[in-house]
Amino acid sequence: MQIRRRLKSDSDQNASHSASRIRLTMIGCTAVCVGFAAAFGYRYGIRPVIDPSAAAYVNSIRYDTIRDSVLEGSYIDRNGNVILSADAPGNPGTAAYPQNYSFAYLLGYYSVSSSQENMYGLRGNLKDYTLFHLDENNRGASVSLTVDIGLQDYCWQILGNTDGSIIVLDNQTGAILALASSSGVAYDVNDVSTLLESDVEGSQYRRGTYETDPPGSTFKIVTATAALTKQKEEGLDDSWFDYTDYGSYYAEGSDFEITNWADLSYGQISLEQAMNSSVNTYFADLGVRTGRERLEETAEKFLIGKDIEIPFLTTIHSSMDIGNKQIELAQASFGQGKTQITPLHIAMITQSVANTGHMMQPYIVSSIGDGKIPLYKAFTHRLSTTMDPDVNEKLKQILHSTAVGYGFDEYTYGNVYAKTGTAECVNDRIHTYITGFTDEYTFVVSYNNSSISTVNIPAAQALVQYLNSMN
Repeated sequence: MQIRRRLKSDSDQNASHSASRIRLTMIGCTAVCVGFAAAFGYRYGIRPVIDPSAAAYVNSIRYDTIRDSVLEGSYIDRNGNVILSADAPGNPGTAAYPQNYSFAYLLGYYSVSSSQENMYGLRGNLKDYTLFHLDENNRGASVSLTVDIGLQDYCWQILGNTDGSIIVLDNQTGAILALASSSGVAYDVNDVSTLLESDVEGSQYRRGTYETDPPGSTFKIVTATAALTKQKEEGLDDSWFDYTDYGSYYAEGSDFEITNWADLSYGQISLEQAMNSSVNTYFADLGVRTGRERLEETAEKFLIGKDIEIPFLTTIHSSMDIGNKQIELAQASFGQGKTQITPLHIAMITQSVANTGHMMQPYIVSSIGDGKIPLYKAFTHRLSTTMDPDVNEKLKQILHSTAVGYGFDEYTYGNVYAKTGTAECVNDRIHTYITGFTDEYTFVVSYNNSSISTVNIPAAQALVQYLNSMN
C-alpha cells in the first residue's frame, strides 16, 4: 500500500509539474501575443494618430498597395454635375476647364510618402472616403457638395487675378454655394506643382477661410445690433441715436483722434444715416454709449472669438480684445482695434441678419456615398441666435437703404441689403469688403490688397445679378 501511495503521489506531482509548465507556457505565449498586438496596435493604430510621420508611413503603405488600381471618388455639385473625377485606374481625379482653376483652392490635393502626408482642402480631408474606401470596382466614395458649378465659375471670373475671395451662402441653411479664392498664382488642380512650387508668399492659403484681419466697417453691423438691443431692452426712444458729428472724435482719457473717411463731417445724423455714410466718429461714440459689456455680449452671440469648424473643409478662427480703455472700445466699435476675423465669418454674421437673427452652421459637404449606403449626410442646424425679430427688422431696413446708396436700386437688383468695410492691416495693407444679402443669398466680396471698399461694389453688383438669375 505504501508503494502504491508513493507511486500515486509521484504521479500526482508529475502531473502537477506538467500542468504548471503548460500554464507557464500559455501565459508566456499570451504575453507574447498581447505584446505583439500592443506593439502592432501602437505602431499602426495609436502612434499614427499622435505622430504625423507615423501616419504618413502607414498611409504610404496603404496607398502604395492600391495606387495603380484605385479610382479616386468623384466630386459632384448641388445639381449633380461632376466637378472632378478619375477616368482610369491609377490616375488621380481631374477637372475640366474652368473648374480646374475655379475649384482648385477648394478641392486642394493629397499626396503621401513614407515620411510626410501633404493634405490640403477637401481632397486632403476626405481621403479616407475617396481614396481608401473602395467599392468592388476599386472606386472611392463620391462626395456631393453644396456648391453650384456655374456660380463658382462666375465668382472665380469676377475675381480674376485679384488677391481675395468671394463667398455665397444660402440664407436659410448656411450651405456654402460658392467659395472662390485667388492668391496670386493660377493654381491648376490637375497639376499640383503649380501651387507647391509657387514662391508667392502666402499663395498656398485659401482666401476667405484662412486670413484673419480687422473687419473694418462691416463690424458696424454688430455695433448697431448691440445698440438697437439696448434701445429695446431699456425703452429708449429714437432720439437716443441722434449725434452731432464734427468730423473727429476723442475718447475720454485719450488724445488719439478718430476721423471719418476723407476727413468729412456730417453734422446732425441718425443711426441709419451713419450706416449709409459709414461714419466712424458716430459708431465710436455709439459703441462707448452702448457699453463694453453689451458690445462684448453681442459679439459673442455672433461667435466672434470662437473657433468654428466647417466639416471636412477647415476651422475658421477669430478674436476680439476690447481692452479696458475707452479708446479701445471706440476703435473696436467701428471695426478696427484688435478684432480679427475671416471673410467667411463676416458672411456668417450677415447670413444671420438675413435669416431673422439665426446664424446657421456653414457646410459644404452635403453627403458622401459609395453607391450602396450613405456614409455621411449633413444636417442643417443653428449655431446661435444673434438678435430678436424687432431688432432684426430695424437693422434690415438700415442695411437696405445703405445698399440703395451703393447703387443697388430695387428696379435693377431687387431687394439688396449691404455694408462695405475698409480695414487697415499690418504692413500698410488695406483689406476691403462688401457684405450683403438678397432674399435668397448672402455674399461677401473680399479684396486683400486694395485701396477703398467702393472698388468692391461693381463686383458685388455683377454677383447679385447672377444670383437673381438663379432664382
